[in-house]
Amino acid sequence: MHSPKYSPLDQGAPTDEEIYQQRQEPRREFGPHRAAVLFRLLLVGSLCLNLALLCRDSGARSKEFRLPASKYVGLVRNVPLSFSHDELYTSSNRVVADAAWNSPKLQSWNGLVALPEDYVQSHGLPPAQKWPWDQEKGLYILNGFHNLHCLDLVRRSILHAYDGKPLMIPLDHVSHCLNVLREEIMCNADDTPRYTGSLNAEAGKEHPTSGIGQAKMCNSWDKLYNFAVENSACYRPVNTSDPNFPVIERYKFCPDGKVLWQ
Repeated sequence: MHSPKYSPLDQGAPTDEEIYQQRQEPRREFGPHRAAVLFRLLLVGSLCLNLALLCRDSGARSKEFRLPASKYVGLVRNVPLSFSHDELYTSSNRVVADAAWNSPKLQSWNGLVALPEDYVQSHGLPPAQKWPWDQEKGLYILNGFHNLHCLDLVRRSILHAYDGKPLMIPLDHVSHCLNVLREEIMCNADDTPRYTGSLNAEAGKEHPTSGIGQAKMCNSWDKLYNFAVENSACYRPVNTSDPNFPVIERYKFCPDGKVLWQ
């Protein structure tokens, strides 16, 4: 019995002639038009990638450097102030110095404000005594102005002592104000590193003062003052030495000239 003959299956391999024909097919040229299209695609992709990175970095920077606003007036520490050798508040000319310390924006009584009930509740403030002209508003003194009151009181006490005059302000009041200023300094905890030595703006000075010319970031006093004026309680401490002077009369000094008591 003869064994059957097996022939290899056709695997679909190309013949020599087919291979030759494939080699003879012309190659497609990478012409200028296709290069221009590829360049445009790469350019658009690059721009999109750069834009995405820019947005990501900008968002990160804005989150990192966004300054918090104060709770009650929305103050932000974005006002630069340089340490300096002041010539007004520290002037040896008492008239010049007094004029600076007595400027309207530094008068502590400006800080007595009348705040409406909705503001009080929305900002979580405790209740306060009512404003004489509107029982829906409470009387509050802005802390910055209270600090000015204490600073002015301490200054006047020092000047009285320097001039050899008897102390006109009770010592317990002076001690209270000194403690208030201590608390404010520690609460603020200013971490600005002030340079030392005869360098920078103090170059060549025999007795240099630290930090002169350096800038620190502060809240806007003007913005706080404007808030106080807009919400003024119309108060001014007139005739404080007269125990019989009607207190209500001290609430008749509205900065906008309004008459609320008729």
